[in-house]
Amino acid sequence: MKLYKTTFLFIFLNVFIHLSVNAQVRIKLTGMVRDTTNAGIPGTNVRLISDRDTLSTNTDTNGGYSFSNLKKGTATLLIRGIGYQSYSTVLTLNEGAPDQNIPAVTLKSATFQLNEVIIKGNVVPMRVMKDTVEFNADAYAVHENDKIDDLLKQLPGVEIDKDGNVTSAGKTLTKIRVNGKDFFTGDVKEFISKLPAGTVARLQFIDDYGDKANFTGIKTGEPQKILNVVLKSDRNNGSFGSVTASGGTNKRYGLNANDYIWRDVKQIGFNGSAGNTNTGAGINTNANFGTSYRDKLAEKLIISGNYNYGYNKNESIQESSVETASSRGTLYNKSVNSNSSKNNTHNFDMSLESTDETNYIRGGVRGVIQGTNSISETDSKQTGVTKRDLNTQRMGNQRNPNLNADFSMARKFKKTGSVFSLGIFAGSGLTSNRTDLNNQIKYYDAVTGLPVKDSLLNQLVDERNRTTNVTANLTFTEPLGKKTDTLVKKNLDFSYLFTLNHTNNGLDTKNRDLMGNIQDVDSLSNTYTSSFTKHIIGINYRYETKKFNYVLGINGQPTLLTGSYEGRTDKVYRAGFNVSPIARFNYTLSSKNQFNAFYTGNSVEPNFNQLQPVKDTRNLQNVIVGNPKLKAAFNHLINLNYNHSNPKDGSNLQVGIRGAVTQNQVVSNTVLKDDGLGGYNQETHYLNTNGNYNFGTNYYWSLPFAKRKFTFELVGGVNYNRRISFAEQVKNIGEGININQRTGLRMNRKWIILHTSASYSYNSNVFSIPGFESNKIQTWAFNMDSRVFILKSLILGLNAGKTINNGFSVAATNPFIINGSIEKFFFKNKQLSVKLEGNDFLNQGNNLSRSVVDNTTTDSRTNQITRYFLLSLTWNLQNFGG
Repeated sequence: MKLYKTTFLFIFLNVFIHLSVNAQVRIKLTGMVRDTTNAGIPGTNVRLISDRDTLSTNTDTNGGYSFSNLKKGTATLLIRGIGYQSYSTVLTLNEGAPDQNIPAVTLKSATFQLNEVIIKGNVVPMRVMKDTVEFNADAYAVHENDKIDDLLKQLPGVEIDKDGNVTSAGKTLTKIRVNGKDFFTGDVKEFISKLPAGTVARLQFIDDYGDKANFTGIKTGEPQKILNVVLKSDRNNGSFGSVTASGGTNKRYGLNANDYIWRDVKQIGFNGSAGNTNTGAGINTNANFGTSYRDKLAEKLIISGNYNYGYNKNESIQESSVETASSRGTLYNKSVNSNSSKNNTHNFDMSLESTDETNYIRGGVRGVIQGTNSISETDSKQTGVTKRDLNTQRMGNQRNPNLNADFSMARKFKKTGSVFSLGIFAGSGLTSNRTDLNNQIKYYDAVTGLPVKDSLLNQLVDERNRTTNVTANLTFTEPLGKKTDTLVKKNLDFSYLFTLNHTNNGLDTKNRDLMGNIQDVDSLSNTYTSSFTKHIIGINYRYETKKFNYVLGINGQPTLLTGSYEGRTDKVYRAGFNVSPIARFNYTLSSKNQFNAFYTGNSVEPNFNQLQPVKDTRNLQNVIVGNPKLKAAFNHLINLNYNHSNPKDGSNLQVGIRGAVTQNQVVSNTVLKDDGLGGYNQETHYLNTNGNYNFGTNYYWSLPFAKRKFTFELVGGVNYNRRISFAEQVKNIGEGININQRTGLRMNRKWIILHTSASYSYNSNVFSIPGFESNKIQTWAFNMDSRVFILKSLILGLNAGKTINNGFSVAATNPFIINGSIEKFFFKNKQLSVKLEGNDFLNQGNNLSRSVVDNTTTDSRTNQITRYFLLSLTWNLQNFGG
């Protein structure tokens, strides 16, 4: 009996132990791999090595990975990625915690700087993530002494215009960062021509929703496009700068000196320049000086400040042709304006920002002081429905001081995903404009066309406009679902936004007779105060998975527009309420295909000129009369985007569709009033209307071939807009169609970089008013830009462009612009360079533009100096860690 009990007890204990072992809670391990910009790295190999077994997986498109069914104990985590330094650590898996998360691992670049990058092996030229398109610098030809702008010109979909503005897939870059951190002033144009391209590992074009959105994860509105430069390993400190002196024909000259000291967070910069080589509209003389500072104030607190002074002198002659559709016929106005102006601008800002992972705090103050003095003379001849000549001599003095401050904070609570954020903005600005106007008007008989009267009018106009803005917003996010659910994230967001725009405007008009006597004109003077308040109360639901993210919600927007006028009993009181949905979708079909869509709605108040009920007679051929009964407009915007990319060959296809509809759009009503001499005076009034909308599509396709030595590009788009305006109270429907198409070929070789393109654009505007002829503009453009590298110290540059214009109402030539340069480097480190460049060899440059507003079409051309030769001497100084 005892033997049976012993045997039974032995069997029972074995079964119990066996069941206990099998009943142990299995462990799930999750983690994230990212680069130095906090962007997830897809396709990275992750291994978990224990004494008994080795598990292996790769990170997903967001850089995440996971291991399931693990036992407690120790294991080695090994992470390896192409182009990154390997990472390893020892982990301890604790019993009793079924879901364990490893802190995000940041991999550093493992590439090294070379004097010249030669493409070898399988280099992945680009990859697309949620809000980021990334290019690998090793896939492109980078030469010694190249700057980032030289590298950007090689990237598909990236363009740099003559003024240094950078666009990516049609969107202008607004800011530059380095390794995910703010870099000096963050000005794109300032640093792409200064940072050495040889220090770059990757270039990232990011749809950025702001620092607070990056912290909270709540993305609202339309993002800005920014450039993030990821540097090679150990290149996050150094110093760089240059000194350049230039002189040339046509009295052209330039001086530039800059120096930047960079020690990770600590940044000190100085820059100064003076010259007249700006080939923009008119003849420009510029001078600038700036300094910037950024450093740690405490362990997790960064202080930064910038100051910049700018001076610009502009002398220009502008020819304009204006056509205004009216039910009585068409008004034609051809004018020539000669203008001389001097502008001084001071900009400064200072900010504090925390780097704490739990609490985000940022505060800053910015100011602008701007002053402009100008003298101009305009000769215009009006024909069509009425005929008259106007000569206006104008002396103006304008001052624009502006000061604003902001504060924002966000806090992550202990409960994962629970976040509260608050933001406050306040600003005040003053525009003071004093103008001395001398007008001479010549009237003609409507039948004979002979002069019948001359009128002299000297007016002194003093305009003051003070604007005060206050904005406050707060959001609260509450996560939904179970804590153990790591594959799906659900959040409920509550938001509130308050906006107040208050304006105080004064318009004082005086007449001065031939004897110098000054008399107030009460009918042309006014003091006006208005306030526009807007509340946006919203709630939305966010759903996030590995491939599919969406936001659905609703906004309520009550608005109130109030105003009053000195000496008048009538008041403005316009209350409104709009409801708009919130919708944003992101769908990652695969590692190569992405789709996103978003909708937004917002209210827009009328401006001062549209509201004031007295006449603005500063342009006697188009007197402005506001309407105090205007309502706020409401815009509905929707965007759809598709992106296909092949990381292996670098091909990329981007397609976008956008549309906008406006309710209560503020539009013009052109009225012709009898002047008593058989002619008419033109006045512009304003009213609200519906029926304004526009939609369009654009696409970009690039296809590298021959081992990425060549890239074929196809870019285009079609846009349609419908505009409602009024003429003599008669509704006028304007329809505009814009078609543009461009094809190009890029060649990136060790000895030559070449970009050629051919483009065609078509613009048509048709009005419903009978008798108005539609106007069409067609433009063909053929361009070529190249750099040829001879030996290692000699570079030849050549770019040329031929433009064929058809349909402008001002005199339009078909310019053939040819520019060339030769640059020679000296010394072993090539610090010294001498460059000879010629601009517009054939002297055919011109400046043409067209704008269409309501029922008015304006073509204009401004003089500019485009042909000159320039000799430059540059001393480059740079020293980077590693």
